[in-house]
Amino acid sequence: MDMVSEMEKKLVPYGKLVLLGAGRLGARVFERIIMTHRGGFSRVAVVDGGTIEENDYYHLLMGALPKENKASFLKRRFLTPDTRYKDIEALPFDFSDQFDLLKDASVVISTIAGGDTIPIVAAVGKFCVESGIPFITTNGVFGFGDEDVKVCIPLAAVTEGPALFLKDYDFPQKSFITAFVGTGKLIKDGLPIASIILDKIADAISIQALKFHHRRKSGRLY
Repeated sequence: MDMVSEMEKKLVPYGKLVLLGAGRLGARVFERIIMTHRGGFSRVAVVDGGTIEENDYYHLLMGALPKENKASFLKRRFLTPDTRYKDIEALPFDFSDQFDLLKDASVVISTIAGGDTIPIVAAVGKFCVESGIPFITTNGVFGFGDEDVKVCIPLAAVTEGPALFLKDYDFPQKSFITAFVGTGKLIKDGLPIASIILDKIADAISIQALKFHHRRKSGRLY
């Protein structure tokens, strides 16, 4: 029994996750990451300048208030009085070029959505690769719910989806600390963004984040 107790003491959260985007997908990823037990991340920084709108049903079901900042809401909803176990930092602004926020990250996840997000995702990803920080981003979130969600590592393995546009920004194509997760569908395909597909993508992103994190601790990333 003493041996089991000693092993349990070693399975504690450590390191920092930076999550860019706290929208419908980002909130789901955050929830899975923060609820990880016996390991995972001890610090989570979530960056988002958006506010809760009337159709943000996932946030509203969790107790968000209309017009409340999305990042601040996740901190309010999940932070416990004892931050020695897990700490949450809410940064209520949209990420642009604040790369200092990423320097001490163990893993960076981007769920930034809306408009032309490829340039900022490319810039963040290239910074992470140059800094040796594992980076995960989306590759299409459209779908009915029964589509396959693919995890492509590295960019060279991507054959369809919006991640292909990253190649136009000289994104490293052979870095095995980058992962691209999604259905590979584009807005022009005319599919909805079903809650089921967001759950599946959030599952895949969270799993890959934990894998990158664990491998980094053991001295290997792939």
